Amino acid sequence: MNKIHEKQLNENKIKILDEVKKHYKEYFIYAIKRKWLEIPDEIHHKEIGFGYLKKVDNRNISFDSEKEYLKWVLENAPFHLYKSLSYMEHPDFIGGASQKKILKREMAFDIDVHRVKKCTHEDDGWICKYCLEEAKNQAFILIDEFLISDFGLSKNDLKIVFSGNRGYHIYIKPQDEEIKNTIEHWDRYQRRYFIEYILGKNLNLNYVGSGWSRRILNNIKNKQIKTQLSKTKNWKQIIDKKNENDKNKILSIIENTKNRLELDEKVMEDDIRLLRVIGSLHGYTGFIVKEIKYNSLEYFNPLNHAVFSKFNKEYYNVKINQKIDSLRIKDKTYTTRSKEIPASMLLFLFGHGVDFEILD
Repeated sequence: MNKIHEKQLNENKIKILDEVKKHYKEYFIYAIKRKWLEIPDEIHHKEIGFGYLKKVDNRNISFDSEKEYLKWVLENAPFHLYKSLSYMEHPDFIGGASQKKILKREMAFDIDVHRVKKCTHEDDGWICKYCLEEAKNQAFILIDEFLISDFGLSKNDLKIVFSGNRGYHIYIKPQDEEIKNTIEHWDRYQRRYFIEYILGKNLNLNYVGSGWSRRILNNIKNKQIKTQLSKTKNWKQIIDKKNENDKNKILSIIENTKNRLELDEKVMEDDIRLLRVIGSLHGYTGFIVKEIKYNSLEYFNPLNHAVFSKFNKEYYNVKINQKIDSLRIKDKTYTTRSKEIPASMLLFLFGHGVDFEILD
């Protein structure tokens, strides 16, 4: 590669980065003005982390006030913005929970869906309507089948947030202060037991509780087997008497029922876990980390509703130098052959490390 060409490539990368920074800055100005950006509760007890080219370039940051926090966000306009789930005595201390001294901790689940069978894209890190639909489906399973049916929470006790990529964050925010205080003081082992129940990891076939019994029986089509299992809690006794074919079918149904959720277990267990700030942008997609009401979740389409509208009003002439999977944003499809793209697609390409150029 000659020096002139190398210089042109470097200039192009700088030009792209400058445009990306400009759009993140533009977004945060608007988001703060419209009060979209989350201000973490008891902010002086929350650790803040951020990143540009990585998810987290730096953490162990804290702010004494809302004003100080918002000023910092405006000045820095990070591509990735995080806050701790834990409330800490010393959020700015470097080290683990023992140094930071955990006071209490929010409860949240992180659904993080990967490429599904229906996906047509070759790149596992890409995104399409099918993996997004699966993420939403898993959000409904977690909420309807577990948090509401098994644990007695209501829709008003939950905060549902699109992660900005292929997932959802589901916060448990009980309106009953006594319940809220109890679960926020659970230790990591209590939280571990909670998520293991939901993932079926502590399912005992000698004694199947009503929640798991209901879920599994809904997936069994054989009426005779369904009737037999519904009459007892000791399923192992019934299953062990079956022929090998029926036994394997039942066990397969149980495993498939248990493996419907892709949950990041560390988000529930880790005492110093960070989660994306609601109302920020996801640095890999440029999409909004957006809160959604339960009654709106069914109709929520991230490829439309999580795209900042102003990002689709400025267009760039580009040359995409590598093969990419197609992506449909705001009802328009973009491919390797696209010559003109909006800022929303520019942010997505940048976040995914795609080799492209902005043409004059």
